Amino acid sequence: MSVFRWTAPLFKWARRRWTEADFQRVAGYLRPYVPPGGILLDLGGGTGDLGLGVARALGADVVVADITPEMLYRVSPHPSISVRLTAAETLPFPAGHFDALLCSDAFHHFRDQDAATREMARVVRPGGGVLVFEIRPTGWGRLVSIGERMIGEPAAFHRPEDLQRLLRAHGISGEIVERGRLSYLLLGSNKRGDDSG
Repeated sequence: MSVFRWTAPLFKWARRRWTEADFQRVAGYLRPYVPPGGILLDLGGGTGDLGLGVARALGADVVVADITPEMLYRVSPHPSISVRLTAAETLPFPAGHFDALLCSDAFHHFRDQDAATREMARVVRPGGGVLVFEIRPTGWGRLVSIGERMIGEPAAFHRPEDLQRLLRAHGISGEIVERGRLSYLLLGSNKRGDDSG
């Protein structure tokens, strides 16, 4: 992920793309899973701007986990945010530690998506929420994929039904929510160890 070492300042500058309405909308997806005072994992969260905004809207704490130190250096200090330098495939958190997990436009960067998905299911409590934003591997998304591969990224994009199938194989059952022609989100719940699932 070396490209993110030198693009980290651009990501911090781009935080302006998130509005309060965006934070509230994403928080709305996660509110059934994250109680006030709960804890959210922003996996592959970069500079943490989305995670912090969503956590504030939920009245929760957030841990921004990312593999790139230069991204985490740019996380804005706030009492409800902490950072952890880690790969998605080997998360250093106890089982069931988080009420929910947010992964925005990062899943396709994970080198071993099977291991990352297994870790996602492990660290989210049974019945907890999982929200993954992703880009489609078709149309404009195909061009994004080509560009990312040219700079050494895995660009392992999934069709919505394939991502849904991968998460389900690790106990995360979710539904696809359409976001337009370029992207979609998967909103799910960790059914592993959950008697209600």
